[in-house]
Amino acid sequence: MRSGIGHSTPLIQLLGILLCFQINSSVWATDSGDSQVSAHDAGGADGAKSSAPLRTFEAIYKTSALGMTLDLKRSLTQEGDIYTLSSRGKNMLINMNESADFRIVQGRIEGIRFDSKVKSLKTNKRVVRFDESTGVIDSMKRGDWTQHPWEPNVLDRFSQQQQLRLTLIDADEPPETLDFRVVDGPKVSDKRWQRLPDEVIDTPLGQISTVKYKAVHTNPDKRASEIWLAPALDYLMVKTIHVERSSTVKVAIKSLNWLDAS
Repeated sequence: MRSGIGHSTPLIQLLGILLCFQINSSVWATDSGDSQVSAHDAGGADGAKSSAPLRTFEAIYKTSALGMTLDLKRSLTQEGDIYTLSSRGKNMLINMNESADFRIVQGRIEGIRFDSKVKSLKTNKRVVRFDESTGVIDSMKRGDWTQHPWEPNVLDRFSQQQQLRLTLIDADEPPETLDFRVVDGPKVSDKRWQRLPDEVIDTPLGQISTVKYKAVHTNPDKRASEIWLAPALDYLMVKTIHVERSSTVKVAIKSLNWLDAS
């Protein structure tokens, strides 16, 4: 997808990466920080801290890149102990459809499956299947399947943002550093977010106080990512910006509907 084919190919590359809140795994730093929380630590030092359930919602995000816009409908629903995160959006050039099922176990997300399909000039698919009973994670990217040993703290790239949200809900204070392990195709990589000063931002929902993080990249001159999360909205993402080379993708919340009765 890096070989340019008109305007739509870099748009697919950037939107597909950012809207799942995941960057190519090879460009994340894994250096240790002084104050860090991992997905494993989210449940407490002994993994026993219980987590409040994630609030279910439907939201519309306006996505803009390369002079084009795309409204993305994202939802989180729950049936029994299984959550389903889904994201859909389409315009004349791109059709995106992604979903993931997971449970919350001892304050952390435990993946079940992830499916991604992005169509434009060609169709790109990603699949992840988590099978604790066989001790295997099956991951497909660009048509190639890879098997990884099952680990309780490995996330798919789509549900990573919900783990970020869950970790912040459980924390007494937003940590300075957040670390996650994410599977994407043949790689299982460490991802890191570093806290920035809090900001109050204007949105269609009004002014919102946010906690801000940036992704830690090994090549920050070529790639940068920032995310704004709202404590008053259970740390739902309200804005994110990703810069890749000379292209910028911006995602900003347009509307929000809580599906639970809280």
